[in-house]
Amino acid sequence: MFLISGIAGLALTFWARQMPGFWWSLISAILAIGAGIILLAKPVQGTLTLTIVVGAYFLAEGIATIMYALEHRRELSERWSWMLFAGLLDILIAAMIIAGLPGSAEWAIGLLVGINLLFGGASMVGVALAARNA
Repeated sequence: MFLISGIAGLALTFWARQMPGFWWSLISAILAIGAGIILLAKPVQGTLTLTIVVGAYFLAEGIATIMYALEHRRELSERWSWMLFAGLLDILIAAMIIAGLPGSAEWAIGLLVGINLLFGGASMVGVALAARNA
């Protein structure tokens, strides 16, 4: 999922490179591709390694999403706060994963990745609707 979403994000980033936050979107896509490649290269390492990679990804993605939201605040959308919330939620999820290791390896991946995808997608829909109405 990380690899596919990263490749799609990379393609969309270059397609809409005139939009604000290009570099942050590019960094986010590269992070997702990197996390996907690491997970494909080391599938047998177990759930603990997978959980650590996912935690590190959420931390980096949260920072990139917050910077992307701040870029949108200056340039385009009145709904940038949804993206800011999604970035803060990513950092919170990363903290929950890292603080709970090794016990969080058993439950964190499915639950927290689902929460991330839900809020990340909702924030993008909100920004897209705001951009369309602008």
